[in-house]
Amino acid sequence: MSTATALTEALRTCLERGLTFAAFRVPGQAPQLWAQRTPELETVSGAWLLELNQVFLLAPFDLDGERVPFIRSDVELLFGEIAPDIGHLAGCAGMDGTAQVFPAPTTEAEFLGNVATAHTAFTRQTLAKVVLSRTLHTPCDRQRLPELFLRALTDHPHAFVALVHTPDHGTWLGASPERLIQEAEDHVRVDAIAGTMAADVAHARASEWGAKEREEQMLVTRHVLDTFVQLDVRDVVARGPEVLQAGPVAHLRTAVEGDLGERTLGELVLALHPTPAICGTPTAAARDLIRRTERHDRALYSGFWGPWNADGPTELFVNIRCLRQQDGEAQLFVGAGITAGSDPEAEWAETGHKAAMWLRLMEAS
Repeated sequence: MSTATALTEALRTCLERGLTFAAFRVPGQAPQLWAQRTPELETVSGAWLLELNQVFLLAPFDLDGERVPFIRSDVELLFGEIAPDIGHLAGCAGMDGTAQVFPAPTTEAEFLGNVATAHTAFTRQTLAKVVLSRTLHTPCDRQRLPELFLRALTDHPHAFVALVHTPDHGTWLGASPERLIQEAEDHVRVDAIAGTMAADVAHARASEWGAKEREEQMLVTRHVLDTFVQLDVRDVVARGPEVLQAGPVAHLRTAVEGDLGERTLGELVLALHPTPAICGTPTAAARDLIRRTERHDRALYSGFWGPWNADGPTELFVNIRCLRQQDGEAQLFVGAGITAGSDPEAEWAETGHKAAMWLRLMEAS
């Protein structure tokens, strides 16, 4: 059996039996699948993250730092050059999750009205930036998810691709270009990513981008640097911004690095989330406006997820470019960073460019 065939069969088994699992590919590595032998999801206080190894974190946008969810790796399958024995999944039990009722997708008029509300806050100087999201729905049977996962691996080699199911969250598929944090031997790197243009018109040099996009990126970079200073991260270095290609769109990215010193990785992760790249600034004001204007529950969208190893390398990614699947339908989540210089119609169009990633993959399949 080829590796691709084994991975497809493993994903089908997990989905059909409702297992609690995470299949994922960190850029530059082979795909992996971690599954629990029991379906119930566990949580951990952020203070005790340093005790966990080989778990998959999946934090929602509205994260309670005392209850960080994670998936255990009771069964570990690595899909490298040799296909693993997927028969190990036979010892795992599943559970039907709670049915989610998807609200109606966001209309253009509704989204533009939310942008107008944000502009009012800008004029009152209570807000500098807010990230507003919307949802759209498209037909998608669960049987298509394994193929979509494999297509995303091929078409987006630099993205973190994940397919996850838990009884608490349902079934999610994502391909994120945005790393939240990377850690090895107490050295950390955070990617400050913000500002978006359609890939076919994006300038190759960051200095040639518009003032609105460069301001967005500066706000995120400043948040990361301020957090590093507050936690006394040592030997801090910032490189960028540079242009990051992410399928149909491009972003600006600045890499910020440093040494943890006396701090733990868990402290830094919880202090960073949510960044202005997925929430806004000031954080409290942006979060309040999001709660007042968005009808949908973001759930795992704009949270973070990825493999966590307290004793080894860890990489977590922001959960953007994602969808939630249920009852023959996919609910896609997309967002745009809104500042005083935003054009409402252009921001609506930007969300359409971001949604195109999964829509194109669905058409191809």
